[in-house]
Amino acid sequence: MAAEPGNVLALVHGAHSEAQIRPIARAQKRRLLRQIGLRANDLDGVGRALLDNYARAQGKVELLDRHFAERGFLNPDGEPSGAAKTYFVAINSARLAVARFSDHLRARDRERGSALRAHLDAHYVVENGD
Repeated sequence: MAAEPGNVLALVHGAHSEAQIRPIARAQKRRLLRQIGLRANDLDGVGRALLDNYARAQGKVELLDRHFAERGFLNPDGEPSGAAKTYFVAINSARLAVARFSDHLRARDRERGSALRAHLDAHYVVENGD
């Protein structure tokens, strides 16, 4: 018999649960945007998608960190728990996603800077020595 939606009785760490990941990912997005001084509205569609990829992966890392803090990383036999593979995949995914997001923002800023420089060069004369 299948579990009802929202049933968390069998929930172990939550890293596979959309209901557990979503609020943490939302907080991760807000935190990163605040740290870099941007708002979600400052991002284009690709930037929002890259930010979402990072936040979801980092949300899984956070859920698994909590799980390991409560239960330990190793099982009773001294082997890494079954969640260890998911943990390292999530860490790597978060690392790659934030790097791609950063590259996207840098490229966007270079493009904007080039457009601004072209506009200034075309419309304003800057005289040396003033």
